[in-house]
Amino acid sequence: MKIRRKIAIMLTMALLCTSFVACKSGGSADKSDSGKPKSIVVGLDSFKTSLDPAVEFNGWSVFRYGIGETLVKFNKDMTIEPLLADSWKRVDDLTWKFHIREGVKFHNGTPVTAKAVKSSLERVLKLNKRTEEMLLVNSITAEGQDLTITTKTSNEAFLGNIADPLTIIVDTNAASDTFDKAPVCTGPFKVKSYVANSKVVVEKNKDYWGDKAQIDEATFKYIKDDNTRAMALQSGEIDVAINISSNNISLFADKSKYNTDKITSLRIVMSYENLNNEFLKDPVVRKAIALSVDRETYAKKLLNGTAVAAVGPFPESLPYGNKKLTGYKYDKAEAAKILSDAGYKDTDGDGILEKDGKKVTLNIAFYTTRPELPVIGEAMQAQLKEIGISTKLQSYESVSKAVKSGNFDLCLYSVNTAVTGDPQTFLEQYFRTGGSENYGKYSNAEVDSLIDKFKGQKDIQVRNNIATQVQQKLLDDNADVFLVTPMLNLISKNTVSGVTMYPIEYHLLDNKVNIK
Repeated sequence: MKIRRKIAIMLTMALLCTSFVACKSGGSADKSDSGKPKSIVVGLDSFKTSLDPAVEFNGWSVFRYGIGETLVKFNKDMTIEPLLADSWKRVDDLTWKFHIREGVKFHNGTPVTAKAVKSSLERVLKLNKRTEEMLLVNSITAEGQDLTITTKTSNEAFLGNIADPLTIIVDTNAASDTFDKAPVCTGPFKVKSYVANSKVVVEKNKDYWGDKAQIDEATFKYIKDDNTRAMALQSGEIDVAINISSNNISLFADKSKYNTDKITSLRIVMSYENLNNEFLKDPVVRKAIALSVDRETYAKKLLNGTAVAAVGPFPESLPYGNKKLTGYKYDKAEAAKILSDAGYKDTDGDGILEKDGKKVTLNIAFYTTRPELPVIGEAMQAQLKEIGISTKLQSYESVSKAVKSGNFDLCLYSVNTAVTGDPQTFLEQYFRTGGSENYGKYSNAEVDSLIDKFKGQKDIQVRNNIATQVQQKLLDDNADVFLVTPMLNLISKNTVSGVTMYPIEYHLLDNKVNIK
């Protein structure tokens, strides 16, 4: 009888263990409580032209989707941290040496060596002019896991610049048709499917070199219209929404249902001014425009306090921000006076000024993926009309072709001005003669000379002073119109964790994001 009892107890224990194992097999760490794969859906406010990180600003999305990685990265405090490079040192003023992390593989299983990194960097140097402006590369050499980069001149912004998603490391030996739709990178997720102007689906990279992702799949859906994106979050169609407009953000005030993460951005909403335009060549017209736009009203009323009136291109939170700058206050009467004094008259009484027999008519281009831009465009149109300047609004989904071709007069543009934590790169690209993003064709020898002083300058305070001098000159010249610094937001269901806003904006999906 004792033997039978022991056998019965042993059988019972075995059945319990079997049941426990069966339950665990359907509910492992990467599965939800229901046993189904974990997945999230994110509603996007913009969609890049492709997934090739070397083209335009596509790298921002490739990083944001958890697909690609750079040698180093910024954390939330804008401090550089290791990523694919686990260590680095500055050998001398012109030489940087990186050690590429051991054991990292591309999504296709190919080991990531210094030689592979060299090839990736050489590819982006060839394809994107911004890369050379940022890195000033003279040579790249590779030996084992050691990568050495020499620069043409001392580049104090180099480490921050090489953290830009433009330099995401890709397997250059992958088939040429993979780069646009499924680049072979190293991130915790890899591309499962891609539909242009619609959605990207990524899946967990089970061979990731770091901690494995906590979710199995994420879908990024392009929902252009802000109201539709807000409704999709309310209905449960999506789990996370990027940049809900000021008009809809109050819909998600219930903290028992939603998490809201807001942060003051490093962005500027500005208006390019095309200096090839016959009227915008005149500094009087540009000054009148600067005086006639009411930045405070835009920030506080039009955008419901979700932005701050700008002075220059950098926000006040940065040490080289607007604290020491003299900008423009809204003054419609002064704007009208300086135009009249310069010979601009309304001779036929239709409310539109003329000069030399030509009416002052401009177009204002903007793109709709930033919901604040159409609102500001309409306000600018109304205020410019009050001083006798007629404008036509031109709406685009992307203004890339328009600005590159010069097919604009004024163009509203939202850009992160401090992605490297340093002012040099932005000022070089947007305002130096021939800069890759200088679409208004602004050119001033004094500004060029000031920007050149950044090179080799290691003293942070001196660099900040140079930035202040450049910005003041831009304001004096009215090179462009600086309008507002917007706030950013990310709203998610309270079942989602690990998603947060970073000042540099291109962080979103990583191996820490989870959903209950």
